[in-house]
Amino acid sequence: MATTTSVSSSANSPTALPNAGSTPSAAKTAAGIAKSLNAGSGIDTQSLADSLVAAERAPKQAAIDKNIKKNNDVVSGMSALKYVLNNLKTAFDDLKDVSDYKNMTVSSDQSLVTATADNGASAGSHSIVVKSLALGQRDVFSPQAATPTSSLNGGADMTLNLGGNAFPGNGKTITVSGGKDTPQGVVDAINNANLGLSAYLVNTGAVSNPYKIVVNGGTGTNNAFTLSTSAGSLGTLNANAGEGQAASNADLTVDGVQVSSPTNTVSGVIPGVSLTLRGTNYPQATSLVLTNDTSQVTTRVNALATAYNDANNLMNEVTNPKSTLATYGATMVGNSTVQMLRDQMRQMVQDRSDTAPSNNVAYLHDIGVQIDSKGVMSVDNAKLDTAVNSDFSNTVKLLTGNQEQLSEYAISTPAGIAGVASRKLSAMLATTGSLTTESTNATNNVAKYQDDLKTLDDRMQRLLDRYTKQFAAMDSIVGQSKSTQTGLTSTFAGLMAMYTNK
Repeated sequence: MATTTSVSSSANSPTALPNAGSTPSAAKTAAGIAKSLNAGSGIDTQSLADSLVAAERAPKQAAIDKNIKKNNDVVSGMSALKYVLNNLKTAFDDLKDVSDYKNMTVSSDQSLVTATADNGASAGSHSIVVKSLALGQRDVFSPQAATPTSSLNGGADMTLNLGGNAFPGNGKTITVSGGKDTPQGVVDAINNANLGLSAYLVNTGAVSNPYKIVVNGGTGTNNAFTLSTSAGSLGTLNANAGEGQAASNADLTVDGVQVSSPTNTVSGVIPGVSLTLRGTNYPQATSLVLTNDTSQVTTRVNALATAYNDANNLMNEVTNPKSTLATYGATMVGNSTVQMLRDQMRQMVQDRSDTAPSNNVAYLHDIGVQIDSKGVMSVDNAKLDTAVNSDFSNTVKLLTGNQEQLSEYAISTPAGIAGVASRKLSAMLATTGSLTTESTNATNNVAKYQDDLKTLDDRMQRLLDRYTKQFAAMDSIVGQSKSTQTGLTSTFAGLMAMYTNK
């Protein structure tokens, strides 16, 4: 009996399922053994099983993969939107507080008076007359000493007694240790006492006893002091000989109001302004002019336009099915949340201010900020300059409601256009806001669909095992039938040969 040979092609070897285990099933192993022994029908049943499973798997996996991509796109798109909307909030934050507009330019005669202005300052001109500057007391002592290290008390301790306005009550004492009872020792003791006095030595160049001790106190009459010693000698005080100086207050007149100051830095005379006196001009007056520096406002409003347009452009890209923008383009086509955010964003800059100073200053377009039909913001800088220069206070109120560091939770408090917009953007970007909520939902969906892929893998593996087992059984039956057919054919051929002698 002739032996039958099954025919198969190595080109049709089965393809492993994605994520399927590497250990072959019993049915698959049996089919492989039968094939290697040239038994069976000759049909590559394993490839057939693989193909059937792949055909059934393909549409299901494609649907799951599509949903995973769609939700990953939402996460990516929402992340980009958070970024640009956070930049927009920063731009509004830079315009929502009164202090954002209190950048003053100060003009004055720098040789007489300089000034710095804080948030409490207002534009205006002020008249200042400086009659005298604040002075600190300066006492000059002439110790009987030939050198800085000459003894003043025979090597014994010295006690310096301090009194006067600077040291009320029982005063203060400074001890100069024995052996240091020298001009330099006295200077060091005063400087190391940290009592608000300073001292130094002066070499006058005199032939005998050329060194003098100079002691300085703080400015103002309240810092006047007395200094004496109960042991040893500091020499003669020469204040009345033109070598010393009495403590005195600064004497000035500001806008007709006479002012006395213990220092040459004068605050509280002009609201929000700190004056530093440099010289005197009595009886003439000098002008101190404060003007609003509007350049910063212009810069910040233009920064707002840039941030707004960046957000608007990104919203266009993520919803445009033909977008060529890398990573984020076309990630949220047809997404209703994006349209809702776009509407809210546009409303922020087009609504009437809740602190509108007047009908002429009520909207952003009243100060030169426009939104065109495509949602693009532009700034008419000429109109903006006119608004901040000619109607500064109303422009500030329009944008800020004259608020400073208003809490974002004070939702019922009027806050101006910038303040309200910042508050709304905070709500959008919050963990409970629509951006985070939709992003979280999409992330959860991705995890769910990935679980669906694992379930599909398991189901397809079981299906492959069943097909392999079924096809192996059928192949075995067909092989047995072919073997019987071949045997009968050989027998009949032998008989015919006997009878025909062929």
